Amino acid sequence: MPNNKELREEILREHYDPADIRYPGQHRMMELLKRTYWWPGLKEDVKKYIQGCFKCQQNKVQHQKKTRELHPLEIPQEPWQEISIDIIGPLPKSNGMDAIVVIVD
Repeated sequence: MPNNKELREEILREHYDPADIRYPGQHRMMELLKRTYWWPGLKEDVKKYIQGCFKCQQNKVQHQKKTRELHPLEIPQEPWQEISIDIIGPLPKSNGMDAIVVIVD
């Protein structure tokens, strides 16, 4: 594949909106392209192309759990009346440590 930006964009455009698939998404588009084309940076080009499509971003499947409503703590009248502790870990080690402790009074 020649190093021609306009040609690559035309190929992306042709594989992006075929009549039988309509908005194939990043993985399906990569699968379609790899059947006949390859160039250095193909994956990044496909990712940028898909990120620039409003319809793809709108129809994107979310793989995260729905968030719940937050319930803030009441404001205490004096110190040490309400304490919360969060421990986050294990994390990749940094200076021999692998966790974060957050204490809020």
